[in-house]
Amino acid sequence: MAARLKHKRFFGIDDVAARFGLSLVDMGVMAAEGQLRLRVPVAGLRVEIGEWEEDDEHGQVHRIPSGYRVLNGLVDIHALDGWTILRSGSGVLTSLRAEPGHYIHIETGDPDYAGLEVTRDELGVCLEEWQRLEAQEAGPEVEAPPKARRGVQPTHDWDACWLEFARTVFFDGVPPSKGALIRHLQGWFAEQGLKVPDESTLQRRFAAAWKVFAPEAERKSA
Repeated sequence: MAARLKHKRFFGIDDVAARFGLSLVDMGVMAAEGQLRLRVPVAGLRVEIGEWEEDDEHGQVHRIPSGYRVLNGLVDIHALDGWTILRSGSGVLTSLRAEPGHYIHIETGDPDYAGLEVTRDELGVCLEEWQRLEAQEAGPEVEAPPKARRGVQPTHDWDACWLEFARTVFFDGVPPSKGALIRHLQGWFAEQGLKVPDESTLQRRFAAAWKVFAPEAERKSA
């Protein structure tokens, strides 16, 4: 196995399912909860990169381009795209996973093709993710007690909030509007007995994420 891993850099969905006993739904849920990073191989893929900028006056988010790149190799995809492809067998990617506050938009150069078409067979994980899953399966490591944090503590549990956002999108469906999403998250905080963030704070936190899901909301309302 070690010799095989030395040269193998990509493991397809069938490999992952067989090795770890996971169904397509299992992998979709894991991707949604940030427990599985799905990738696809590309060659000569032209993308526009940049940052998101919010219009303070209107609360809208705009792309601020910083240039173009040509990608070769394995690229990270959004959890929603991974879920869609796992469930439907194929899907069209218009963007790729990027660092918070940034974006990677796929440029096809052809108005008849909105993005990169990917089939389920092209989904998989990289070697590092495969090894992480194997280590996780071997058993949890004993962790030292967390050290007390210094400085100002966060007012809200944003990690839990992002998990609720993922649960809502993948199990209840994309909300009909950004306002509906914000109201749902405020209600969730209240149900948990936690301090409820104001609307403007949630707008800022989920501006970039909503940009990804907005097209699905528009399709549902059309």
